[in-house]
Amino acid sequence: MKLKGSQKFLLLIACLFYAGFLFMFVRSISFGILGCAIGMGVFFLLVIMLGVPSDEDEEAEEFEEEADSQEPEKERVHVNSLIDQLAERREDLESAQSDLKLRDDEIDRLNKRQEESREEFEKLTEEKQFLEEKVTSLERQLEEAKAKISDANNNIETILPDAKNDPPMVINIGEAASKAAADLEDAARKAGITIKTVSTDATLMVKASPSMIDILFKNIIDNAIKYMSKEGTLQITISRIEQELFIVMKDNGEGLSADQTEHIFELNFQGTNRISGNGLGLAQARAIVEYYGGMIYARSSVGNGMGIYIHLPSAL
Repeated sequence: MKLKGSQKFLLLIACLFYAGFLFMFVRSISFGILGCAIGMGVFFLLVIMLGVPSDEDEEAEEFEEEADSQEPEKERVHVNSLIDQLAERREDLESAQSDLKLRDDEIDRLNKRQEESREEFEKLTEEKQFLEEKVTSLERQLEEAKAKISDANNNIETILPDAKNDPPMVINIGEAASKAAADLEDAARKAGITIKTVSTDATLMVKASPSMIDILFKNIIDNAIKYMSKEGTLQITISRIEQELFIVMKDNGEGLSADQTEHIFELNFQGTNRISGNGLGLAQARAIVEYYGGMIYARSSVGNGMGIYIHLPSAL
């Protein structure tokens, strides 16, 4: 039995009484017997009182028992609370891990995008450098072309026939070609060359100086007579293509290689079949055509004759 504080105090008093009566018994037997009996009675009474619990003691014991019985329940509740907290922490951990993975994925995407952007930037930089070099090259070529055009214009002005006293007028280009061929007929006959002139329309007109158009045809006819190197025919055909006059002067002479043909309109050019002359005729012919806004070019190959093609603006 578990003794309370008050019970321990009463037990201590009983023991003191009993010890006192034992002492007196030793000192006086007769008085001691009585005292011993009284002491024994008080002792046993106190013992009985100590053995019977009071209402307060019973309530205290019940409270302690109830507390003892509730202790496991409290522990269980505490454990359950800890389990719930652990579950919450686990959920928080899983949520944090999920957020971390999302951030990692976003960082990976950004790194990939950055890498792609870097590669695209490098590609654009290379393209920019290429274009800059191309622009520089084209600018240089343009300047060279301007210089050549300037030189060509100077050459044209230098080699153009003097036509100050022969202003431009609308003339029949077919008649001008026939007149030039007739003027050179004797020289052509001596070289065994026949000149034929064909015009698809009797009203093919050009606005130009008659003397300059005459020089244009005579220079080309004279060149053919000199360089055909055999008897043959020079055919002059004149037609209209939309707003242009198209003149073809084709012979069946020996011709020239293609690489030499590219240069026949250059001033002072003489090919491998050169004979007497200063190389002015065809260069002057080109100057006249270009002066009136036209175009002239040649096509030839060895053994297949020479063809000269002229485009001039039509006056009608």
